[in-house]
Parts: sequence; C-alpha cells; structure tokens
Amino acid sequence: MTETTAGNSDDPTQSREAHARVNDELVFLFGQETVEQAEQLDIADLRLNDEIVTCIADGIRTLKELRDNPVAQVNFINGMEPGARLLLCMWIMDMGLLKKIQNRSYFLRTREFLE
Repeated sequence: MTETTAGNSDDPTQSREAHARVNDELVFLFGQETVEQAEQLDIADLRLNDEIVTCIADGIRTLKELRDNPVAQVNFINGMEPGARLLLCMWIMDMGLLKKIQNRSYFLRTREFLE
C-alpha cells in the first residue's frame, strides 16, 4: 500500500475512515451546523481581503496556542462571530490544517469526558 503526499493511504476504506475521523473532529470543534455549511461552500469562491485573512490567521494562531486544551479551543470558537467561525472551519477543511492546530490524541478523551 502506498502513501499519498498528504500521508493518507491509497486504500479507499482507510481514506473514508480518515475523512470520517477528520469530520468528527471538526464537528467537535465547530459544531455540526457549521461543518455542514462549510462543506457546501468553496473557499476559492470567497473574495479574500485583508480583514478575512487576518481573521483566519488569528484563528489558526489561537487554536495552535490552545492545542493541548480542547475545551479552550471549543470555547474560543464558540466565542467567534458565526461568519468568522464558518470561514475558519472552511479554511481548516480546505487546507488540511487540523493536525497542526490540535493534539489529535485528545479528541477521544475529551469527547468521552464531555458526554
């Protein structure tokens, strides 16, 4: 089995599982509604201006700073304006940044804790 440049296996089953895992993690961070909206939009269609780019950069930076504290990440995202939250979710989806903004090992522990 070969690895793609993104580090994903060429096996379709593993690819679906990886996509489902990423989707679950995005839903954990942003909520189902925001993730569904982000999946329907294409970030390439947006007119990125300095304000939008700054919003994205600040959001990514803050999430990276909070990477070991998933509850703080969720609180940060919940405190954002809905449009900014959607934009950040879209950016993370399209750029594949989830691994960079979180410690992947915390997702399951935190989800179990919150349930």
